[in-house]
Amino acid sequence: MKNYVWVFALMLLVSCQEEEFQVIESQDEEQQLSQDDELLNLVKTVATHDGTFDDVVDESSCFSINFPYDCTANGVEYTVNSPQDLLPFTIYDDLIPKFPVTVTFADYRELEVPTYAALKNLIAQCQSGDIFDERITCVDLEYPVQLSVYDPVTTNFETLTFNHDRDTFTGIEFLNEDWIANISYPITIMLENGGAVAIESNEELKLQILAHIPICD
Repeated sequence: MKNYVWVFALMLLVSCQEEEFQVIESQDEEQQLSQDDELLNLVKTVATHDGTFDDVVDESSCFSINFPYDCTANGVEYTVNSPQDLLPFTIYDDLIPKFPVTVTFADYRELEVPTYAALKNLIAQCQSGDIFDERITCVDLEYPVQLSVYDPVTTNFETLTFNHDRDTFTGIEFLNEDWIANISYPITIMLENGGAVAIESNEELKLQILAHIPICD
């Protein structure tokens, strides 16, 4: 496969404010996110929705219940507006949501759950491994992150700006395998211990994520 690097000559025409881009072929493939399946999957897994914060209510790490919602907490009516509202409770408390509720899965799909029986069915599917539940929770991306995307067929170029894990996950999910996509370095990753690491390349990003997976486990 041809290797590409993009050199863009920006010509500003004061009268009509048009932009012209020139694409020049070259450069090694190591900096191409779109050609590294391992790194693509690692970044997606870092960016998945973490549904563990409300396990005291839904007993499942595969999804979380969307705010706000009402529940009974040990028989008393209680409104949940944020993760902080769940901090007083443990798995030994009896929290039952008022249905229907909407849940968000690890891949950011949303589903309305009409009854407690339907929720228990989802919990069982999560426990059996039938629902996607891959995540790396001890590494976070510092936003914004930019991705340069080039389509060699149409010669279209676009810069995508991701401001949230949802943007990153869905953006990577819908990348065409024929497109050439590069992360705009440097970027910063945040670690579970509060530290931050500046990243300058795909290889460095991959090594840092892989190095911290055992810490997550």
